[in-house]
This record gives sequence, structure tokens and C-alpha cells, in this order.
Amino acid sequence: MEIMRDIIKNFNKNNLILILFYFFTSLVLTSLFIGLDNLSINNTKWLFSGDDRSAHQIGWYFFRNDIWRFPLGVNPNFGDQIGNSIVYSDSIPIFALIFKAINFLLPEKFQYFSLWFVLCFFLQGILSYFLILKFTDNKIISICLSFIFLLFPPALHRIGWHPALFAHWTLILSFFLILKEDVKENSNWILLILLTSLIHFYFTVINLIIYNLIKFFNLIYKRIKLKNYLFSIFTCHISLIILMYLVGYFEVRVVDTFALGFGFYKLNLLSIFDSTVTYKGLSWSWLLPDIVLSNGEELEGFNFIGLGGLLLATLGTYIFLSDKNLRAEMSKKINNGVYFSLIIIFILSLSNNVSIGKLEVLQIPLHDYFYGPLSIIRSSGRLFWIISYFILFFSIFLVSRKFKKKSLIIFYVLLVIQLLDTSSGMKNFSDNNDYQASKINSVFWKEKSVTQLENILTTNPVNYNKYFDKLAFFIETNNIKKTNIIKLARVDRNKAAKNRYQLVEDFSKKNLKDDTIYIIDNVGHLLNLKEIFQNENVGFFFKDNIWIMIKDKKNLMNETDRKIFKDLIYYEPKFNKEEKPRFKDYNNYIGLGWTHNFNKEGIWSEGKISNLIFKINDKQNDIFFEMDVLPFVNKKNNELNINVFVNGKYNNSLKFKFEKNLKSKKNRKVVFKIKKENIINNTINIEFKNENPISPLDLFLSPDSRQLGFLLLKFNLLKKYI
Repeated sequence: MEIMRDIIKNFNKNNLILILFYFFTSLVLTSLFIGLDNLSINNTKWLFSGDDRSAHQIGWYFFRNDIWRFPLGVNPNFGDQIGNSIVYSDSIPIFALIFKAINFLLPEKFQYFSLWFVLCFFLQGILSYFLILKFTDNKIISICLSFIFLLFPPALHRIGWHPALFAHWTLILSFFLILKEDVKENSNWILLILLTSLIHFYFTVINLIIYNLIKFFNLIYKRIKLKNYLFSIFTCHISLIILMYLVGYFEVRVVDTFALGFGFYKLNLLSIFDSTVTYKGLSWSWLLPDIVLSNGEELEGFNFIGLGGLLLATLGTYIFLSDKNLRAEMSKKINNGVYFSLIIIFILSLSNNVSIGKLEVLQIPLHDYFYGPLSIIRSSGRLFWIISYFILFFSIFLVSRKFKKKSLIIFYVLLVIQLLDTSSGMKNFSDNNDYQASKINSVFWKEKSVTQLENILTTNPVNYNKYFDKLAFFIETNNIKKTNIIKLARVDRNKAAKNRYQLVEDFSKKNLKDDTIYIIDNVGHLLNLKEIFQNENVGFFFKDNIWIMIKDKKNLMNETDRKIFKDLIYYEPKFNKEEKPRFKDYNNYIGLGWTHNFNKEGIWSEGKISNLIFKINDKQNDIFFEMDVLPFVNKKNNELNINVFVNGKYNNSLKFKFEKNLKSKKNRKVVFKIKKENIINNTINIEFKNENPISPLDLFLSPDSRQLGFLLLKFNLLKKYI
């Protein structure tokens, strides 16, 4: 980048002092915010305190211990059979690639996140200094005001959560390019965009929007020729796509980058005034009150710029509106494309649901064709960061031009106000940087017969596994080779679904992998697996509130394990009383092979096999099972065939056909008899076997890649059916 070249070109004793000043400042700040002990590259415990940093570290752990693959960033062992890359664990790809290349020099335990924080503080400080120096031509002002950006709340907010998103210095770099007068500038923009893709995609999106609109307006105003415009755009985007492929962005299908959240994780019109992250109990102001916003707005829309920043922005806005000469001078420095890009970024950050405080002032329904692409930037509140920097930097420019020498006093007062007020948030960091690794305590995990096992798998592979935080430290310290227990931003949903189907099929055939710890996701899965493996040489253990299953380890079960396992409580439905299943309720009658209905009522049968398990008091007579279902049949999938087994014995068949006259009443009532001879020990394990599972994606109906059978809305047990 040009700023770096300028520093090197004009390198002298003063620059050396400046570099050393910001370097030591960055060390001090990193120590303050993560703890002095955690600066050590050998200390990884602080990364396992239960937040997303554990996923970043485990992503790096699997990546460094794997062979080099192509594309270079793929990371298949963290998300076994699911598909993953170093991008989706947010493990800062540029650092992961660099340190993997010198892995042979690294200690056994190694983390680079403390180094990353030092680097980010350093670049945030020194780049702010040089940018402010461009506006003020005053070194004292530049050093003082750089601390507003070194301690910028929206950036610091990410330290304990998303280290990659702490790289706000990439946004500051973009201002050096915005201020360049060379309309043919292209290579530095491309380098910046490529660099951000190696850090975090949200920075890439921001810079891409600005770059494309600057180029477009240069074309409109005939500053560049059409062929030069097309060449620039083509070069930038092709280079980006190639690099993204190499790093592993496309290990997840494009359709699987679509996610829920756009319109929820957004900016509120009062976000820059809201000093408090309520869900964390963290306030960044001693003076400004908490403004009650939605959880999504506080989580991802946090954009409080500080009391000093607000006063600076207010003064800058007043000067901009009242002084036409300074307004004209500022306009000369800024390409019209920049203004337009900031407007677009502002609109995107607000999303289609615009709110001011708790009041929703505008809601625009979005068709799936629009919502899908926009969901790639589902946390759209992050985009506003660049606007915050724009407001502050150009307020500094306007104040320094308006008040000239007096501006030093103004800036000094604003800096003191900013630091004193935001010390509320900084104090919270320093009070809570004694991180404790979130771990499991039972001696079971330290037994040789357990620690020698190389793989750890869950019975319910999804991108956010509920046991990941608890098991992450164990995974790293016990040199686990493969796992599907993950916490990833995105996964290939089709591969994850197929992994679930394969697991269910393997279980039903009593096929368990050697050298593998199975983590049982819920009680319904546990009861299902008990019915399958209770007479096999399979150990079941309840440790640290986690159910574990291991092949050939039944002998390790102690008396407590055996008693708990034997006394497991099955659901006992009452006759003639409807039961309405919901996936997130983890009803213990929901066995393997079911999936959610997007937080609505009912559960979908998924894949080839789905189980319901419960006990009854009456096994002397036939009983009837009644259920209301919505079969996945339509014009493209006009027939669904299900074979029903009870405790492993064939019971009956179900057939659903698409019928036009049922369009207005899709739910169907199904009743079948469960023969008394199929009921064993009062237990009923109903197994639905789908002969022709297919997904909405296979039929080009939606991005949903789950192979669906029927939606079970409610069921009922009957002693008689008329």
C-alpha cells in the first residue's frame, strides 16, 4: 500500500520513534484488554472461555495439523464429512496460511491471536496518525486524536468475540485511497480488497461497494474510458474470485452462504447513541443512558462512537452545513461515488426493517430472490463502521480548517471527554481478562482408554453444536484428529444433512467407528441408541452433563453409569391426549432422523429413517397411532412412500399422493394399528422408513437441502379407533 511505501521512503529517526511509540502502545493495550499472561503465543487457555474465539483457535488447530490441500484453505477435519475451510471458522486466513507455512518452527501449543491484536492496535494507531496528519498537518493533534481510533468502541467490542473483525485498520486504509486524486488508481484498491478477503469478508464487501461506485462515477463523468473501466472491474473481481477459491470460500456452496438474520442483525437509527450492550451488561459510557434496542441491533448493530466522538461529529456537521467554502473544499477531496456508496451502505446497514429505538418505522417485505443474496451480509449493522469513520475523520478535517490553531484545544478537550467517558467499557475489559478455559472436569476424560481415541463425533451435526464450547479445550489438548462438533459461520448444508443420514443408517445397522467418541445430542437420541445398542459391547457414560457412547467400552461403565443408563425415563403418552412436538423442545420421544420446522410447530422426518420412542402401560391389546401430518408432496414430487416398523418388525405402509383438490387442506390425518405382538417390554419404537427422500433444493423449490418426508404436527395414542 502507498502509505507503507511513504513511511519507508521517508524513514528517519522521527519515524522510528513514532513506530516504536505505537508498537509499545499496542503491546500495552493488548495486555490491558486480554491480560498480560495471554500475550504468550504458548498460552491458549484464554481462548476457551466459552465465546467464539474457541472456534477460531480450534479451526487453526485442525488446519495446522493437517496436510496441505488444494484449495489451500480447506480444513476438512474440523467438520468431518461436512465441508469447511479456514474462512468459516473465522481463524484469520492470512495468519493461518502464514503460520502453517512455518508450522515446523512452531511450538506444539501455539496461538497467534495475541499477535493479531498487537498488529491491529499498531496499524489502527499509526494509520490513524498519518490520515489525521493529512487533514491537520499537526503531529501533536494527530497523535492525540489517533487515540480516539485506537480506543474506538465498535472495534474494541470485537476483541472478546471476533478477533478478525478487530481489523478496522483496513477501513482506515480505504480513506487513503479515497483521498487520492489519481482517477486511474486501481492496483492499490485491488490489493486492499484482496487483503480484506484474507481477513474477513465484511471488510471486503465494504471496500467492494466503494471501489465499484468510485469507478462507475469516474466513467459517468468521463474521467476514465469505458475500456479502462471494464478492465479495472474485471481485473478486480476475477482476482478476488481466484483468491477466494484458493482460500476456501467456495468449499461451502453459494446457496449455503444464505442465512437467516438480515433485517434482525442490523443498525438502529439510534445505534450511534446507544452506549450499552445489554446482553453482555457492558456500558461504554458513564454519562449516556442505555437505549433499549432489539437483541440483534445490540449484538451486531453496536456503533456507539463515544461521547467525545458524538460531540466532534456534531461540531463537524454544524461546520459542514454552515460554511459553504469548507463544504466545497471537502467536496473536492471526495469522489461522488464515495457519497453514493455510503448512502447504499447506510441503507443496507438499516436493512428492510428500519427502527428508531423500539419503534419500527418502516418494514419492506422482501421476496426470497432478494432476501437470499442480502442474507450473505445478514449482520448488516457492521457495514455502518465505515460511515462512523467517515463522519469522524472529516469532522476532524472541518474543525481543523475552521478553527486552525485553536483546534488543538478543541481536540484536546474532546479527547479527554472521549477517554474519560468510554473508560467505563475499558474498565470492564480489564476487570474480566482473567479468562478461564471452559472445560470438562470428570476424570473420565483423562483415562487412557479415552484419551487415545482419535475422533469425536456428535449424533446431530450442525454448524453450531451446543457442546462445542464445552469440548473445545479437550479437543485441542487430546490431539483429536477429526470432529463434526463444530461452531462455524457457514457449512455445506447438503453435506451436513448427508452426514446425519449416514450416521442414522450406521446406527440402525449397529455400525460404530473405531477410535471414536460419540457425543449424544439429546435424550431422544440417547433412548433411540439405547434400544439399538443395549445388548451390544457399547459403553454409555454420563459425564459433565454430557452423554457419551464408545464402541467396545462397556467394561468402562461403572455402577453409576449402569444405574443411570438403566433408569432412563421414557415418555409415556396418555391415551386420547394429543401431543404437539417441537424440535427445540428436545422432547425425549423424538429419536434419530428428525429436523426442525424453522421454529414453527411440528418436526420434519429427514432422510431415510426417523424414529419415535415411548412407553405405554397397556401391552395386552392392539393400539392405534393417530397423527396429523403434512407430507412433502407437490407437482414435482407427487408421491411419498413410507414403511412403518415397530421395534424392528414391519407394521404397515403409508402412501401419500399429491392431489390438486387438497391444495387448500394439505394436512392429512393418518391412523394405523400397532399390533400388540410388536410391543416389547412396554416400549414402542416406531421407525418410519422413507423410500424416496428428496429435498426442496433437489426440486429447485428452495435452498433447503434437507431430504424431507412429512411434517409431524401432532399425534395421539388410541385404544380404539372408529
